[in-house]
Amino acid sequence: MRFLFLSSFILISSLIVLPFTACSSNTTCPPEENLALELPTWPPEDSRSAAYPPLSRWLVKVTSAEALYYFYTTATTVAVPIKTNRPLCVSAYPITLLEDQNECSYFLPAGYLYPTAENQKITWEQGFLADTMQKLFNEGKEQCLPPVDIEYLISTFNWKKAQKSIEEKLISDTKLFYNPWLLSQSSILDEISSHNFKSSLLNLTGAAALEAEYIQTTTGLSQENSVFFSSFVPENKRFLQKKQFTVLKNSPILISDAKKVGLFVTYKSSKNISLEYIYLPIYIGDI
Repeated sequence: MRFLFLSSFILISSLIVLPFTACSSNTTCPPEENLALELPTWPPEDSRSAAYPPLSRWLVKVTSAEALYYFYTTATTVAVPIKTNRPLCVSAYPITLLEDQNECSYFLPAGYLYPTAENQKITWEQGFLADTMQKLFNEGKEQCLPPVDIEYLISTFNWKKAQKSIEEKLISDTKLFYNPWLLSQSSILDEISSHNFKSSLLNLTGAAALEAEYIQTTTGLSQENSVFFSSFVPENKRFLQKKQFTVLKNSPILISDAKKVGLFVTYKSSKNISLEYIYLPIYIGDI
C-alpha cells in the first residue's frame, strides 16, 4: 500500500520540511503569487491542423497537497496561485466538439510541474508526469496524511530528471514513437512511494507498430477518409512521418477521428490484430 512507509519518516520529515508546516506565530508562511501559465496552441501546429476538431474549452485541474480544484476556460493563459517552492501540478484537457456539436474529451491532457518546469508553459510533453504527480497527491489525501508528509514524498522524487528523460525519448529517432502514456503508471507510483524508482521504468516495453496501411485495408477507408488521431497529441506529428501508431501488445488502445467514431485496437501480433468501432462518448462535465 503506497505511502505507508512514511510512518517511519514522520520525525525526519517534520525536521527536514519545516517550511511546509502550517503557519503559526512562530513561523513564516511561504510567499504566495499567481503564476501565469500559457496553454498549448489549438489546433496543434502540424500539417493536419485543419483536421483537428474545434476546441470548445479547456478543463484545467490544479493539484497540491492542500487543495484540488477544477475550472474551465477559453483563454490562452491561466493564472494559478502557488506557494513558492511548494510542489504543485496542473493538467489541461482540451474539450473538443464532435460533428453533432456535442462536447468530447478524447485527447490526453497537457501538463505543468511546479517548481521544476523551466518555463511557464503547459505542455503535452509534461502531461504524463503531471498526471502521475496528481495521483500521488490524491493517494496521500485518501490516506489522510498531513500535507507536510505528502509534500515530503513528492519533493524527494527528481521530477526534473524524469521529465528530461521523457522529452529526450520523445525526440529520439527510433523505429517506434515513444508514448509515455503506455508506461506502467501503477509501477511508477509504487516505486516513487517506496523510494525505489529506477530510470528503467521510463523505458517502453512490449510495444509494437500499428501501420496506417493496415487500418485502411481493414476498414476499407481511403487515406483521405481515414484521418485518425492518437489521444497523445505529439504522436500525431510523428504519425505523418512514419504512418504508424505505437500500441502495447495485448492491451487495447483507442484511436479516433475525434469527431464521431473511434477504433479500439487490440494488438496481439502482426497477424492477430482486432479492431472494434465505437461512437465517441459525449463529455458531460467534471464540475
